[in-house]
Amino acid sequence: MKKISYFVCENCGYESPKWFGKCPSCGAWNTAKQVTHVEGEWRKNVVEPVSLTGLVTKTDSGRIQTGFSELDEALNGGLLPGQVILLGGEPGIGKSSLALQISCHLASTFKVLYVTAEESAEQVGYRAARFGCRFKDNVVVLSENDPHLVLNALDSSYKFLIVDSLQAMYSEQVGAYPGSIAQVRTAASLITERCKQLSIPALLIAHITKSGEIAGPKMVEHLVDTVIYFEGETNTDYRVLRIVKNRFGPSGEMCIFEMTELGLKQIDESFLIDTEEPPAGNCLSCVMEGSKPLVVQLQALVSKARSVSPRRVSSGYDLTRLLMLIAILERQARLSLESRDVYVNVMGGLRITDTAADLAVACAIVSSLTEVPLGRTAAVGEISLDGRIRPVHRIKNRLDALSKIELEKILLPVSSDVANNCHALRDVRSLLDVLGVRKIDSK
Repeated sequence: MKKISYFVCENCGYESPKWFGKCPSCGAWNTAKQVTHVEGEWRKNVVEPVSLTGLVTKTDSGRIQTGFSELDEALNGGLLPGQVILLGGEPGIGKSSLALQISCHLASTFKVLYVTAEESAEQVGYRAARFGCRFKDNVVVLSENDPHLVLNALDSSYKFLIVDSLQAMYSEQVGAYPGSIAQVRTAASLITERCKQLSIPALLIAHITKSGEIAGPKMVEHLVDTVIYFEGETNTDYRVLRIVKNRFGPSGEMCIFEMTELGLKQIDESFLIDTEEPPAGNCLSCVMEGSKPLVVQLQALVSKARSVSPRRVSSGYDLTRLLMLIAILERQARLSLESRDVYVNVMGGLRITDTAADLAVACAIVSSLTEVPLGRTAAVGEISLDGRIRPVHRIKNRLDALSKIELEKILLPVSSDVANNCHALRDVRSLLDVLGVRKIDSK
C-alpha cells in the first residue's frame, strides 16, 4: 500500500504538499495539519465499462420504499441502488430515529447494516424496542468508527447502509482528529465509492454547524447524491425534512413529521391552518415547496410602538421582505405603520421563501391594523416595489390545493384565472376595497 503525506488547513480544507504558516486560501495562521493517506488495495479493482443502453433501461426500476410515503414522494419514488444520502440536522432533532425506522422497514425485505459510531449497540437496540420495530434479525448493528473496518464488514449481502454519524468516523491512517475536514472527507469518499461499487444505497448522518450548514468540507455535499436537512424547533414536536439536492429527482421538496414516543410519524398539512373562524390578523396562502403546493396560515399583529424605533419581528417569513412590504403599504396604500410594531408569524413553525405569500402577509397586516377579520380568505400573489400585485407560477396547482379547503374568497393577481369566489387585484390600493376597509385610523 502506498502512503501519501500532505498538509491540510483545519479551517477551510486547503491542501498543500508542503507545510505553510498562513493558509493561502482563508488566511488563517498555524492551521496546517499533516495528513497521511494510505491507498487501500480494494482501489486496484478494475471496473468494466458498461453500455449506456443497458443503464438507461434500469434508471427508475427497482426503487426502494423507505416506509414513509411522503419521503418516497419527495425522493421521486424512493431510493435507487447506490444512492448516497447525506442527512443533517440539529442534535436531538430525530436523525437517528428516522434512520432506525427506515432500517426496520427495509428489514422486512432486505438485510441492513447499521453503523453506530456515537452510540453503543445496546443503545440502538433500546431505541428499536421502544419504537416497536419488527424484523430486527435483518438489521445488523456495527459499533465501529473506523471507515476501513466498516468497508471490510460491508458486502453484497447488505442492501442498505446507515452511518451514524459521519463526523464520528476516525481513521488512524489519516492522522487528524475525529470530525476534522480530512477525516470527514476521507470517510465520505471511501463509503460513497464502496456503495457505488456494490450498488447499495446509504444514509450518512451528519452534524451541522452553528450557521446551520453541514459540518465538514463542502466537497462532501458534492460527493453524495442527495442532501437532506432535518429542521424543527426544540419546543415543538413537528419536524420538517427538506431536500436541497437530489440527482435523481427535483430538489426543494419537503415533508412534515411529528416526533412521538413511538418514533417519527408523517402528518398532513392540516395542522398548519385553523379549523375555526380566524380572528383579525390571519390570512391563508399557498406556497410551493419544490413541486408540492402547501397551504399555510400567515398571522400578523400590529400594535402601537412603545419606543421611538418601532419593532419589526418575523418568524418563518423573510424579515427583509417584511420591511419591504411595510414600506410599500405605507407609500402605496397610505397606511400609518411608521409608529407601530409589526409582528408576522407563519403558523406551525415553518419557514417559507415563496414570494407568493406577499399578498397574504399584506392582508394580515391590514386586517390586524384595522381590526377587521378576513374570515376564511386566502391570498396568493407577489407584491412589487411599485405596489402592483404580480402573478406567480403554478397558479393552477395552488388553486387545486386551496379548493380542498372551505374558503369565502380567494385574492389573486389580475392576470390569473379567476373562479367564482376569486377576486382579481391589480395593486395594493385595490386591496383595501376588496377587504372592505374604507378608513385607516392614523392615531
